[in-house]
Amino acid sequence: MPDAPPAGTGKDPRGEAPMFERLHTAITDTVTEFQSHRELTRAIKARIASGDQEAVEAFRTGTLAAALTWRGCCARGEEVARYVRLVLDADGTADRLAWLRRP
Repeated sequence: MPDAPPAGTGKDPRGEAPMFERLHTAITDTVTEFQSHRELTRAIKARIASGDQEAVEAFRTGTLAAALTWRGCCARGEEVARYVRLVLDADGTADRLAWLRRP
């Protein structure tokens, strides 16, 4: 068995983070992902409510699918790209796309 790591390194003898630390990271990453997609979904719904026909046509994926599944995340990305193309074709400018910028 390898020597134990120096005290205070937070690593187990194999050099891996403890299970609790990995679980905590997975949970916080998932929560962050969900919150980001929830904010984007709210912004999409606001655009649809304002009568943005390109948003109505482009967006279909819900928050849970986008945040928690690979397929949903890819679908959301494709929808954003489609929305950008639709807006550029309709307006000839990217001015209407400013709401997509996330802080």
